[in-house]
Amino acid sequence: MEIKEYKLEIIKIIDEAIEVKTFRVKREKDMEFYAGQFFMVSLEDDPKLQRAYSIASSPDNKEYVDITVTLVGKFTHKLFECKLGDYLMFKGPYGKFYFEDDMKNNLVLIGGGCGIAALMGITRYCKSKNLPNNIKLLYSSKTPEHIVYRKELEKLNEERDNFDYIQTITRPKPEHNWNGRTGRIDEDMIKENIEEGSLYFLCGPVEFVKGVISTLEKLGIKKEQIRTDIWG
Repeated sequence: MEIKEYKLEIIKIIDEAIEVKTFRVKREKDMEFYAGQFFMVSLEDDPKLQRAYSIASSPDNKEYVDITVTLVGKFTHKLFECKLGDYLMFKGPYGKFYFEDDMKNNLVLIGGGCGIAALMGITRYCKSKNLPNNIKLLYSSKTPEHIVYRKELEKLNEERDNFDYIQTITRPKPEHNWNGRTGRIDEDMIKENIEEGSLYFLCGPVEFVKGVISTLEKLGIKKEQIRTDIWG
C-alpha cells in the first residue's frame, strides 16, 4: 500500500489497564492498511519525535483508528498529556506482519504486554468480516490489572465458537484473587494449542518473541508459518 501522511483528531481516550491508554482518532477516507500493520505516530507540535504503533482497530472500521500505548519514555509521557480535539500525525502503513482475507488458515495469536494491540486488530477484523478462521489467542500479562482489553476478550471468548482466549499471569499475588493460568507462555501452553496448518502471529518484546519462536520450531512449526512483530 502507498505510504501517506495524515493529521488525525483525537476523538476518544480510553483507560485500558495500568499505565495503558487507547487513543482513538478520526479516520480519513483514503487511509488504508491491513490488520496488524503499524504507522509512525508523532505529535503535531513535535514531528521529529515519533514512535511506531500497530493499529488495534479493524481495517474494516472506516470511522476511526485506535492505537494502544504503554506509558514509557519521553514520547508517551507527552502523548498521555494530549486531550480530546488534539491532533496526531500518522505516517504509513508499514510492516509485513499482517492478516488478509485470502489467508484461510486457522490462527494462533501469541502476545505479551501491549503486543496485544496488533493481535487485537487481527481479531477485530476477523470478527467484523465474520471470517471462518478459528483463532486461538495466547496472552501474557504481569498481573490481572495489566490485562489490556480484558472485558472485550472475555466477551469474545463467551460469544464466538471459533475464538479461544487463553490468558496467563506472570506475577500473581494472593490479593489478585486470580484463578486462571500463571507463569510465562511456555512449551506446554503452546503445545496444547498447536494446530496443523495454522499461521502463528507473535507480537511483543524481543526476548519474548525469540523465546516463542524457539519453542514453536522445537515443536515442528515451519518458519513460513510464523509471522513476527518485535519491539523494544
